[in-house]
Amino acid sequence: MELLDKLRGGIDAAMLKKIAIVTMFIDHLTLTCLEIATNEEHTRIMFTFPAGKMLDQIGRGIGRFAFPVFCFLIVEGFIYTRDRWKYLLRLLIFAAIAHVPFNLMAFPYSERRHTDTIFTLAAGYVVIWGITELSRLLPEKYRPVPFAVRGRGKAAETGSGAGPAEDALLLKLPAPLDNLAVRAVLFLVPSAALTYGICRLAKWGGFDYSYGGVLCILILYLFYRARDFSLVAAWLWLTYYNSSELLALTGFSLIRCYNGKRGKQNKYFFYIFYPGHLLLLYLMRKAVWGN
Repeated sequence: MELLDKLRGGIDAAMLKKIAIVTMFIDHLTLTCLEIATNEEHTRIMFTFPAGKMLDQIGRGIGRFAFPVFCFLIVEGFIYTRDRWKYLLRLLIFAAIAHVPFNLMAFPYSERRHTDTIFTLAAGYVVIWGITELSRLLPEKYRPVPFAVRGRGKAAETGSGAGPAEDALLLKLPAPLDNLAVRAVLFLVPSAALTYGICRLAKWGGFDYSYGGVLCILILYLFYRARDFSLVAAWLWLTYYNSSELLALTGFSLIRCYNGKRGKQNKYFFYIFYPGHLLLLYLMRKAVWGN
């Protein structure tokens, strides 16, 4: 914790994303070359030499860092983007582009439905956007995050500046319904229904991390104002969902060092790199092992 305290405030979004991309690549390289690739006797490469299983565990363990960071950055992107429709459209376009390379790389022999991680991120994005719109039923102090946050810096943190006044965002209700209890019910019921529906879609569609990933994004969003609590809660949920995500603690710990700054980055790099590296790893496996 002492090291984290020293690092805290020293890592921007660009650095978080770079580390996540590197660890994701290590994870996928390990999966491709050790778990999926097989020799002529159809034995997985990880079982063909003494240290193979250990190397596989190390590589996949390193990869547990990436997903929490991408979930967190989706929440950040949702809060700070100037055009939420364009952001969602970009997610869906590149999710579709990555779909075939993802299946070729990760599930070449599976007959089940599988969908890449960007679809999971997009699903979580839809959930938190829907809940944000529904939160207009609630007074500002009861909302998960300030509805009008846009851009970065002091004005964004206070909800002042470019966004509309918070009071103007409160939906008007007929006088008999205009009390906090009714507003809470009208917010909670559709929010729960939306979340359930998207989670069912994620499970049916075979989204990577399935509903576990969607709810991870939701937890990080709902408790956005309580950063440390949100990170612990999201980590515990992912670990409960999949025990191998215990090692995701590394990713959540580094998020704690985030300084709130965007940093210098190309917003399209990840979207291009993601399907590109999946296809490259598949072609490499095909060229070396023929499967």
